Amino acid sequence: MAEPGTEDPHKGRFGIIRRIDDWIFNIEMGILWTFLGVSAVMVFLDVVYRRLAAPDSKVAELAARIFGVESPEAMQTLTSVGPIVTGVIGVGLVYFAFWTAENHASEPGERSRIKPVIETVVACVGFGLLGWIMLRPDVESRWFYLLLYSLCGAVWLVQLLRERASGWIGQLVAFLVVTAIYLYITFNYFPDGYSWSKELSLIMLLWVGFLGASVCAHEGKHIQVGALKKVVPPSMAPWMDALGYLFTAAFCLFMTMLGYEYAKEALMLEGRFEQTNIPDWVATIAVPAAFAMTMLRYIGAAFSSILGGSYGATPEDEAIAAAAAVASEKGAEG
Repeated sequence: MAEPGTEDPHKGRFGIIRRIDDWIFNIEMGILWTFLGVSAVMVFLDVVYRRLAAPDSKVAELAARIFGVESPEAMQTLTSVGPIVTGVIGVGLVYFAFWTAENHASEPGERSRIKPVIETVVACVGFGLLGWIMLRPDVESRWFYLLLYSLCGAVWLVQLLRERASGWIGQLVAFLVVTAIYLYITFNYFPDGYSWSKELSLIMLLWVGFLGASVCAHEGKHIQVGALKKVVPPSMAPWMDALGYLFTAAFCLFMTMLGYEYAKEALMLEGRFEQTNIPDWVATIAVPAAFAMTMLRYIGAAFSSILGGSYGATPEDEAIAAAAAVASEKGAEG
């Protein structure tokens, strides 16, 4: 919410508010990406674990149906050969992925034939090691997930500290906050096994959906109706935008109050999810928390519009406002 003519949104009278908002936005984005990635990985690993631990072979069953195999001896042979065929196909797909990446990333004269092979071997050995750890009965699932999170987080953290792009400190703070939340959930609510992943994924997807609304408010990517703004004088357009933002903020306040009552009831009932033993209010509190943040951002967007700023505006409107500001500055210089 920078002052008119101020390019840096972190300067001016409201710079500290914008800085705090951007830091919260970085934490929200960290939660969104982590929850999306973790939920996808958890569901995938649940399927992988069930297939690795199962005595039968889906490939053998499919081959038996195709070729009409019915004898027990032939089925036993297919069951033994099925995992081998699946492994060979998997290695081939991994090699194809690295080979395609090498062809697209390098010039025709600089493409290496050995590099995709080495990358395939390293990746397959890594996958095999992770599968071996997953099947060990003395290794709880929480430690396996912590290992995966540590590997992925270390790679991302090294890249962040190496590049140190704009806003990297906010991203680092967001990473620490998300890591603290992940560790707390892991040590307190991760049961043994992998079948509970769908339940936790549903909770995380609920947070992703509602936090996405708050993120869109920060980025100005909500659907907006601009017909009324086009029929009023240009001098009144910012006020019409502010009025629309305030109406949206009022709706968010209403949803915040409803969500608060629902979350309070869930807290009083002390219900818990069956598999993970996570309290019900952990999921329901996403509604008032996200709508409250969205409401505050739309109130900020209303004041920004009145003061001539572009916070909360669509990317197209923000580009038009920036171009108009540059044109006015050149006209004043001329």
